[in-house]
Amino acid sequence: MRDTAAAEQIALQQLCRRWQQLHDELDADGVSMLAISKYAPDSAVQALIDQGQRCFGESRPQALRDRALRWPDCQWHMIGPLQKNKAKYVARHAAMWHSCEDIDTAAAVARHLDGRMLPVLIQVNIAANPAQHGVNPAALQTFAAELNAIDGLELRGLMAMAPLDGDVGEAFTAMRDLRDELFGGSVGLLSMGMSHDYRAAVAAGANMVRLGSTLFGDLDIRNNRDD
Repeated sequence: MRDTAAAEQIALQQLCRRWQQLHDELDADGVSMLAISKYAPDSAVQALIDQGQRCFGESRPQALRDRALRWPDCQWHMIGPLQKNKAKYVARHAAMWHSCEDIDTAAAVARHLDGRMLPVLIQVNIAANPAQHGVNPAALQTFAAELNAIDGLELRGLMAMAPLDGDVGEAFTAMRDLRDELFGGSVGLLSMGMSHDYRAAVAAGANMVRLGSTLFGDLDIRNNRDD
């Protein structure tokens, strides 16, 4: 029992050191870090809050709700696919919705906003790969116009995941160009880049990256499995 507690304390200390290194690296480039906490325990979240991290990403609507209620002074971003029957959790508790890809779901979210504005990013399927989520780049302008017509949702930028195949750098550069075209310049948010490719995303113009496993280390359950 004592050994387990000591190991967790060491892991939390290592987490804080990694956070500081990543924060300093990204801050030098003017890039914000979204800590993807969906696979991390509450103790790790609290450690990062104590360090100064305030923006976290969750992919499960109920988990986002629970953590938003526990830590109301932080911003909880919805990053995963959303079903219409879970729209109320995002509407009531999310600080930003990164994964908007369906107009009917967007309308469902808006119906639960109760007068508040929710910043939204459109998830783009940059490779137009049917195995990945997101709006086809060719349909982006039309989708954005439809989204802008929904009261309560504020289009703030674009989000993407790297393609499963192909050149990641080229894909991220294409995303930057889509953002610039849609917003008439670089004013829109560009959320792209994860633990394995965030440096390529920053080089291509991302101003927000989503870091999970490379930040949380052994405290991320994906890094601590026997299988």
